[in-house]
Amino acid sequence: MLVSRYLHDCLDMLGIGACEYDADLCALSWNRSFLQLFPEHDGHIHCGEPYSENLRRFYAVQLTPEELPFIERFISEGIARHRNQTRPFEFSHRGRRLRASSLRAPNGGRVRMWQALDPAPEAGLVAEDAQPMLEALRFIPDGATILDAEDRIIAANAAFRQLYDIGEERPIVGLPLDEVIAACWRDVSTAAALRAIVRNLLRYDGAPCEIELPGQRWRRVIARRSAEGLGCFIHADITAAKRQEMALMEMQQALRQANAELAQLAQTDSLTGLANRRRFMAELEAEAGKGQPLSLLIMDVDHFKAINDAFGHVVGDACLQKVARLIEEMPAPAGRLVARLGGEEFGILLPNIGGEATGALAEAARLILRNAPWHELAPGLEGLTVSIGHGHVRGPVDGPAFYACVDAALYRAKHRGRDQVACVEASQLLLRAG
Repeated sequence: MLVSRYLHDCLDMLGIGACEYDADLCALSWNRSFLQLFPEHDGHIHCGEPYSENLRRFYAVQLTPEELPFIERFISEGIARHRNQTRPFEFSHRGRRLRASSLRAPNGGRVRMWQALDPAPEAGLVAEDAQPMLEALRFIPDGATILDAEDRIIAANAAFRQLYDIGEERPIVGLPLDEVIAACWRDVSTAAALRAIVRNLLRYDGAPCEIELPGQRWRRVIARRSAEGLGCFIHADITAAKRQEMALMEMQQALRQANAELAQLAQTDSLTGLANRRRFMAELEAEAGKGQPLSLLIMDVDHFKAINDAFGHVVGDACLQKVARLIEEMPAPAGRLVARLGGEEFGILLPNIGGEATGALAEAARLILRNAPWHELAPGLEGLTVSIGHGHVRGPVDGPAFYACVDAALYRAKHRGRDQVACVEASQLLLRAG
């Protein structure tokens, strides 16, 4: 449900920016204060615009030249914050400190609101009452760091050093937190990327973030800043939970893959690799109900039992596989479906072609199969032929009834001597609407 203009006007009176997004993360409405807080969107944001484009403009003015190469990563993380936000967090934008809140709508969308806070303190300012905070570090079981307004470390506890493999002999006070964390990676390019990622994460006060370290280890960091500009950052080891999450995701992916393979097997003929009868009949019913031109061919290998009796089932199976391959290799319109309907019977479903083209295709298939070099499969194997029934309809029809008419045409071709093509008789095409 769209946020009303009246509510937007009320939020404007309070200086609160608001923007509504639907369940697909597309913008629906916004107020004037939103454009004042984020002037980069003025004249660009529009209804239906993806949230990712909002973020792209936002980061274009937020990021330093060194951080811009990682903008796609930051956009992805911003979308995750948008989807999962449950508590307000704070960040700075264009010289203002903003608090961001989010409310999930019943339809799956979100309304986000931003409120300007008091001006941020000057860089390097340390509160007079910071000493109790510093003394409390050693009593915090998780890793903890105190940062100044420029995100430089003022103090850190022993647990922080352990989490990031920092020896006691290495001085870290006065260093930027992103530099200290990035030093965990020996690779220069990886460290540079991590520094940019950490700097971006530090922008969001109160929003938990995850940092990956070498050896498939992870840390979760959450920050809280005081009015004086001091930041208290808590670092927790989430490696076990993250590995369990990854293992679960791998299992879910493997399960989805297995289900997809089972679904494919359930619709595929194991001998020829063609669609099986179940899939063919389902597709036939779906196409028959569309009201568009539809053609159907059913073919049956003539005297196939005699081939099995004379040459054995191995050669018989090879014949069926070759029939399948030759049919599939025939030029035919896009969207056609070839299937083994059972035994030595095959079907071709052809949407959106005319009746004359259907008859020509049926005759071409008969000749291709008759003239194929069957002796290559077994000495003495000659003259494998097929009988074919075909039909063409326009308008919605009953799929099984259409199939029965074409099947009857197939058996007329067999009764006439086999190695023939027979078309459905006009009187049989008076089928009831699907």
